Amino acid sequence: MHAILPAAVLGVMVAGAVTPALAQEKMTLEEGQAALDECNRREATAQSRINELDQQIADLRRQIEDLDGQISAVRQDISGMNQQVSSTQSELTQVKTDLESLQFPETYTVVKGDCLWNIAKKDFIYNDPFKWPRIYEANKDKIKDPDLIYPKQVFTIIRP
Repeated sequence: MHAILPAAVLGVMVAGAVTPALAQEKMTLEEGQAALDECNRREATAQSRINELDQQIADLRRQIEDLDGQISAVRQDISGMNQQVSSTQSELTQVKTDLESLQFPETYTVVKGDCLWNIAKKDFIYNDPFKWPRIYEANKDKIKDPDLIYPKQVFTIIRP
């Protein structure tokens, strides 16, 4: 039984699965059905792949939404941190201004019981007794022996 397929079926097969050279030849019903089955198999495979890709696209869109949310949260965190930094900078500027306004003496007048160690230890001088040699070096013309200083001597205090 060699039935000839109608022209419409032949046109579909020519467009999808049959090469132009075969399109000019007559096909049997079995050959046409095989070609149609092949087209349907290829279409099912393509549709399955499209469904997989659609699922991947949906997954990626969800991931993008999640990342957008995370980015928004990070931006808010950064904004908060920027405000904290600005506030801290303002506080530091104020502290610096306050420190600069403090007047440390440029001289010190020796009182009874003083020694260079104790003078250097005073918080308004160096706040460090080990810095007594600074006082001695700055006042060598007034101090003949660093172990012997006298009340009412006026020493120059060198600031760093």
